[in-house]
Amino acid sequence: MTFEHRGQPSAEAVELGLNTADPTTLVVDLNCAFASIEQQHEPALRGKVLAIAAYATDAATIVSSSREARDLGIKTGMKVFEAKAIHPAVIIREPNPPRYRDVSDKLIELMRRHSPDVLRMSIDEASLDLAGTPNLKKLGPEGVGKAIKHAIREEIGECVTSSVGVSTSIWMAKQASNLNKRDGLERIDHTNLLAVFDRLRLTDLSGIADASARRLARGGIHTPIQFLRATPPKLRLAGMHPEFAKGWSMRLRGFEVGGFESPRRKSYSHSHVMARATASQRELEELLMRLSDMVGRRLRAADRRGSVVEVSVVYRPDPGHFSRQARQPRPVSTGDEIYQAALKLLTARDPRLTVGTLGVGVSALADGDAGQLDLFGDAAHPRTLRLEAAMDRIRDRFGEDALQRSRLLGRARVVRDRIAFGNTGHPDEPENEGA
Repeated sequence: MTFEHRGQPSAEAVELGLNTADPTTLVVDLNCAFASIEQQHEPALRGKVLAIAAYATDAATIVSSSREARDLGIKTGMKVFEAKAIHPAVIIREPNPPRYRDVSDKLIELMRRHSPDVLRMSIDEASLDLAGTPNLKKLGPEGVGKAIKHAIREEIGECVTSSVGVSTSIWMAKQASNLNKRDGLERIDHTNLLAVFDRLRLTDLSGIADASARRLARGGIHTPIQFLRATPPKLRLAGMHPEFAKGWSMRLRGFEVGGFESPRRKSYSHSHVMARATASQRELEELLMRLSDMVGRRLRAADRRGSVVEVSVVYRPDPGHFSRQARQPRPVSTGDEIYQAALKLLTARDPRLTVGTLGVGVSALADGDAGQLDLFGDAAHPRTLRLEAAMDRIRDRFGEDALQRSRLLGRARVVRDRIAFGNTGHPDEPENEGA
C-alpha cells in the first residue's frame, strides 16, 4: 500500500479553517485491554463473560470487561453486584498490573519500529507521529496501522485486538480510533470530518463529559457540528474561558494542541476497598501503613515529593465519608513520613462507624531534589532514603511482600498493586478511565 493524497480541500473545509494536511498521526487503543490480556493468558477464559474488578468483592468497581461482557451491558465503572444482576455467571478476576504493563511496554516497542515519536497515553493506548519517517511514504498511515495490528496479533496474542485512528492530531486520531472499537482502523481528515461529527454526540468527543455538555447547551451548542461552528461570543456565553475556547477551536479543526508532551501528575494516591468493614483502630493503622508505603514507592519511582498528605474514608454500611488533608513542614516521599502524617489525620474519623474504604494521597508535588533541607528539622536522613531505595529495588524484583515492616509480619496481604482504569502505572503518566 502506498500513501494516497485525498485531493484538494473543499470550499467548506477552507471556509471552516480545517487542517487540510495529510494525516501523519496514529492512535492505537487496545480493545477491552485488561480482560483481553487475561483471556490471552488463560485460554479457559476465552469466549467467556469476564470482568476485571479492583477487588473480588461485590462492592468493587469493574475496570475492564471482555467483549462478551460488554455485549451484555457490563461496562467499565459498573459495580460487581450490578454486573452479577445482569449475568450471574460473570467471571470476576482481580487485576494483574505487571502483566498489563508488560503488554503496554510491548505495544510501545512495536510502535517505535515505525517512528521514534511515540507517546504512551495510558496503559492501553498510545500515539505516534509518522512525519519524516520512511514508512510514511512506503506504507502510508493506514498501512502502518495495519502493520501494528498484525504485530499485536502475532507478538502479543490473537485475543488482544486494537482500534487504530488516523488523523492530523492526537486528539482527532483518538476520535477516529473510537469510531470502531472492535478491531477497527478509521481515518478522519478534512474530507470526512463534518460527516463524522454529524453522527456524533457532544459527549462522544474526548474531554466533553455530561457537565461540559450541559454548559455548552446553555450557550446553544448541542452537537459537535455546532461546537465546531461556534463563534467566540457563543463560547463565552457557554462560560468557556477565551484560552480554552481557542484550544477547542483548533482541536476540533484537526490541529495539534499541546504537542507530544505527557502532562505531569498532580498527585499520587492509593485506596483499598475492604471485604469486611471495620472500626478496629489496629486494623486501620496497619492498612494505612501499607497504603502509605505504596504511595511512597510510587513517589520515589518518579523522583518526586509532596507537601500535602490526605486521608479519605468511606463508611459502610452507613452512608457517608470524610477526608482530611494537611500541609507538611517539608516535602515527604517515604512511607514512614506519609504514614505518620496520615495517622494524625485518621483520628478525625468517627470511631462509631465502620470503615469500608480507606485511602491515602500525596499532592502539591515537586521534584525529588527540590527545596532546601531543614538544618534543624527531622526530615528523612540520606541513610533512610538510601535504605528506602534499596527496599524499592528488592520489591521491584521479588514482589511487594518480599520485605515487610515488623508490625505487619504474619499479616495477610490485603493491598494489591493495581492500575486505576486506564493508568499505566508508570511514573508521571496521567490516570484516565477506559481500560
